[in-house]
Amino acid sequence: MRSGVHRIARWLPRPPLALRNVRHGGTRTLVAVIGMALAVVMVLLQLGFLEAVRITAAINYDQLDFDVALVSTEFEHFYAPGRFPGARLTQAQSLPEVTAARPLFTRMNFWRCPSYPPATGRDPALEGGGESSSHNALARWWLGARRPRPLQRRALLVLGIDPDRNPFHDPIRRQIAAAGSRLREDDRVLFNDRSNPDFGWDQWPRFTGWELGNRRVEVIGPFSLMRSFGADASVLCTDTNFARAFGLSSLDGAVNFGLVTLLPGSDPEEVAARLARALPPDVQALSRRALYRLESDYWVGQTATGKIFSFGVFLTMVVAAVVVYQVLSGDIRNHLPEYATLKAIGYGDGYLARVIQTQAGLYAVACYLPAVLLSVIVYRATDRLANIPMVLTGANLWTALVVTVITSQAAGALSLRKLRLADPADLFR
Repeated sequence: MRSGVHRIARWLPRPPLALRNVRHGGTRTLVAVIGMALAVVMVLLQLGFLEAVRITAAINYDQLDFDVALVSTEFEHFYAPGRFPGARLTQAQSLPEVTAARPLFTRMNFWRCPSYPPATGRDPALEGGGESSSHNALARWWLGARRPRPLQRRALLVLGIDPDRNPFHDPIRRQIAAAGSRLREDDRVLFNDRSNPDFGWDQWPRFTGWELGNRRVEVIGPFSLMRSFGADASVLCTDTNFARAFGLSSLDGAVNFGLVTLLPGSDPEEVAARLARALPPDVQALSRRALYRLESDYWVGQTATGKIFSFGVFLTMVVAAVVVYQVLSGDIRNHLPEYATLKAIGYGDGYLARVIQTQAGLYAVACYLPAVLLSVIVYRATDRLANIPMVLTGANLWTALVVTVITSQAAGALSLRKLRLADPADLFR
């Protein structure tokens, strides 16, 4: 009779026992679910930051109209592109597939950031730094552009273009066109309206004491370029004003990017290879795809930014595993007599191990959906407040789910040592 019942019991679904353990776990279950949910949120947040690094690596290129880019052989990334002679653009246009080759100049320079609150003096150029900057991170986040800060100089990205050969897509193309002839005047710039608040865009046009490098400049309007991890702010000017801002007598050998557009139907990879063979060895030709790959590899694989976020994913996995391990270990310890009873009536370690692993899986399932919902809120808040492109991709959701399941199962496997201590003889001591 007992053996028949035992055989039937073996064919019954195993999850109900694990589910009862979870349901009757009380505080332990709540701790496990909350702990794992917070860990999953952190995993998704780290993956989101890692994805933001990839997105911002391509942001500057996404705004530019080109199929193939000419860059120096010293090129490392967008903010360290190296320089090459402008004559290479003329040489590139000799290929029949090339419709245009336009220069882009990029370099970092110092910007005079106004203080906040604004000075009340009559001459904004004499604006001083009476207010001290807050070093409280929460206050910086909460106050944003209204955080008290002194007048300061900070590095930003300067973009220089030939206005007759505008290399940008809309909306920046339209914004440059709207500036018209004023942009060609001496010491005139467009200011990125998505810049970090510390750079003072919110005080335009009231503040007039702008300086780029050692020169007084006038901000004549905005352009819109999303911030990246390489630059908190940017300004845009003509090539002539670019040379003036950096004290360059000529731009002939100072081109940073040659933006080449091709006839429709042309193969960028094939044309890039032909350009590489035709041009002198001081320049290299890269398709848009190859340029994206180099930029992404630099920011994700070579910089501390990408490595920190990658390590953050691993660290949160460890935290989640520790939480689940502690809960499962405590549950096994509290139910050792019950598990010993199951062993006494014929259930082996394999069956009990499957119960524990199922219980760990239930914790993973219970925590995942709340974690995703909370992550959506965190993503939106981060995107809005920090102006970082946080995108909850399907790949990241799948990665987080796989990480959650693997972590919970690993924790379950580690806790099985206590289960093997459940000796049926303990019932009679």
